[in-house]
Amino acid sequence: MKKVLMGTTAIGAVALMAGPAAAQDGKISLGVGGYYENFFTFVEQDFDDSPAGVGDNDYNQFNVRQEGEIHFTGETTLDNGLTVGFQAQLEAVTQGDQIDETYLYFEGSWGRLVMGSENSAPYLMQYTAPSAGLGLNSPNIAPFNQLSDTGAPLVPPAPNTSTLLNLTSDANKITYFTPRFAGFQLGASYTPNIDARGGDRQSSGLNTEEDNDDYNNFFGFGANFVESFNGVDVAIAGGVEYGQEEENNPATPEIDDYIAYSGGVNVGFAGFTVGGSILHSNGGVESNGDVLVWDVGVTYGQGPWEVGVTYLNGEAEVGTPAATNGEDDLHRVEIGANYRLSPGVRVIGALQYTDEEADSVDRDEDAWGVIIGTRLDF
Repeated sequence: MKKVLMGTTAIGAVALMAGPAAAQDGKISLGVGGYYENFFTFVEQDFDDSPAGVGDNDYNQFNVRQEGEIHFTGETTLDNGLTVGFQAQLEAVTQGDQIDETYLYFEGSWGRLVMGSENSAPYLMQYTAPSAGLGLNSPNIAPFNQLSDTGAPLVPPAPNTSTLLNLTSDANKITYFTPRFAGFQLGASYTPNIDARGGDRQSSGLNTEEDNDDYNNFFGFGANFVESFNGVDVAIAGGVEYGQEEENNPATPEIDDYIAYSGGVNVGFAGFTVGGSILHSNGGVESNGDVLVWDVGVTYGQGPWEVGVTYLNGEAEVGTPAATNGEDDLHRVEIGANYRLSPGVRVIGALQYTDEEADSVDRDEDAWGVIIGTRLDF
């Protein structure tokens, strides 16, 4: 349990994901790590209350889904004790951002400074509900279609499936983490521009300040606490992210400065992990755009086995000129299990159910799915 909790903290995450190669003769040697997931899925999804003439669009679907990343890492420690390193993440399957997170870091007794395309401090420092299966909170592979996910984050603000503060995603930013003291650690991020992400080198053309329905100058602050008390492991996190609006497009709902808050807790004891998390934001929309997401879960692990149950709830108010007044509601449940064949090989199975009532598109959704597959960490 302690390793799991520490592994999701900001400073611990990189080292556990892919160990940087050691320096030789003052140069940085390249190391390789990452993960790969492959799942067989069966999904039965029913769309009810469809608009006239559209039909229910129910479907049964077998599929094979995959996701993975290859991490190239390296670091060196200078004579003065300063550690300098980098990481570049290559998608193992074709994606829009084939190379997403690429950054360098400096680390010493004063803390850690990260510069480049990496998630924000409150994102990296958050704790979410534990899962023994595929996961419901920002999963790598999502087996269901979401009715209210229009592809446009502001019209309407669909209930999201994550309690992580992630509007800046892996846009280029500067992040600082303090050393951990008495279990506490603080972090702060500044993201000047969210228009270019991942492998985009941002060489020119990104200095505009009045793009329609866009944001800039994001500030993120996070804190967490990790400690053990008489065999009980505790991890608590909280964060806030704020971004400034640039320009409103008269043809779309009026946007506002974006602000969101998150929090999470995990408690581990006697093989059990219990926890949950929450996110609340204004959705970036001036009126009726609030988004609330929360999850809870429990897992139990004994030897190579782990089993668990997780629940996620998402709500979004809709009342903009482009949407019907009301609320979009999303409910998801997962019963999952995994078996560790070796330190780098896990077989994973899950049964998931989802229910969505989307006033924004005047339709309902009911679905369930079975997922079986393997995750490799290297």
